[in-house]
Amino acid sequence: MKKKSGFFSSKYFSLLIIIVALLVIFTVWSGGQMIKPINIRNILNNLVLLSMIGCGACFLMLYGELDISAGAIGSFAGCICALLAMNYGVPSGIASLIAILVGCVAGFLNALMINVLRFPPFIATMGMSYILQGAGYLIATSQGIQIKKLAFLNLIGDTKFFGGLVPVTILITIVFLVVYGVILSKTQFGRSIYLCGGNRRAARLCGLNPKKLSYVLYINSAFLASVSGIIYVARVKTALPTALTSFQFTGVTAAILGGVAFGGGSGNMLGCTLGMLILSIFNNGVSTVGFNANYTKVFNGVLLIVGLALDAITARRNARKVVSMSLAASQSGKKEEG
Repeated sequence: MKKKSGFFSSKYFSLLIIIVALLVIFTVWSGGQMIKPINIRNILNNLVLLSMIGCGACFLMLYGELDISAGAIGSFAGCICALLAMNYGVPSGIASLIAILVGCVAGFLNALMINVLRFPPFIATMGMSYILQGAGYLIATSQGIQIKKLAFLNLIGDTKFFGGLVPVTILITIVFLVVYGVILSKTQFGRSIYLCGGNRRAARLCGLNPKKLSYVLYINSAFLASVSGIIYVARVKTALPTALTSFQFTGVTAAILGGVAFGGGSGNMLGCTLGMLILSIFNNGVSTVGFNANYTKVFNGVLLIVGLALDAITARRNARKVVSMSLAASQSGKKEEG
């Protein structure tokens, strides 16, 4: 009974209620269009790009830092891949690997600016975002680069299973989410992220190296963003310098909505995944009922502000609890001495 009541009072149950409520509202509103198999596929398709960037954002936020350059890194990686494959004849598989490597270098530079030059994470990653967007326009222009007859990219973008209802990119995303969920919850590496996010000083006393971990996490965020950029190019057949810039804060919003503390040390991949699913359902529902697409930006912005507000309130409550427990312990100690 305790386990059941614990689940019903948990963050996950609240997120599931929101998911069900959104599905019901948009299903009624769209006259049943929302839950048709092809639309469910569209929801999962929308989740693919968001999941990659959201996963990287989740790990970094648990560590206590932020990367808002992920969307620009993914877009730039897609442009590099298309440029090498279409303009220089590089096989698309090799071009994809080079593009991902370039993205990882950008993630390394983010960590370098933060750890060596002492730039605030927001400023460092914002600067990287502007640099890569500008570089993307230089190599792809605003019209982008069209891709044709590229075996590897076409394999990723066009392969579908179960009668064409399940694209291979959805299966790839599920594998990524499961693997990263296991890494976070079942490995020493995952525990070190929580420890560094909760208390850097305590982490150092335990023999961990927060700076080294920071490099790994920023490179990981860039790696996932680059994979997302390759998937976008494979699906849309066009590389654009702003392809994923709408995801700059969406991954962060999904993580906060899923219960990941903005200050680090609290949250998990399950909550983050549910948060991403909520955003994907809403974005798809808005387009299904024919609403102005700009409402999704308003919704995402409101969710980000509300999530940050709730996170701040929770942090203050926890701080007050720690103070009250410390005072109670000190008072009881004085009574025993007396």
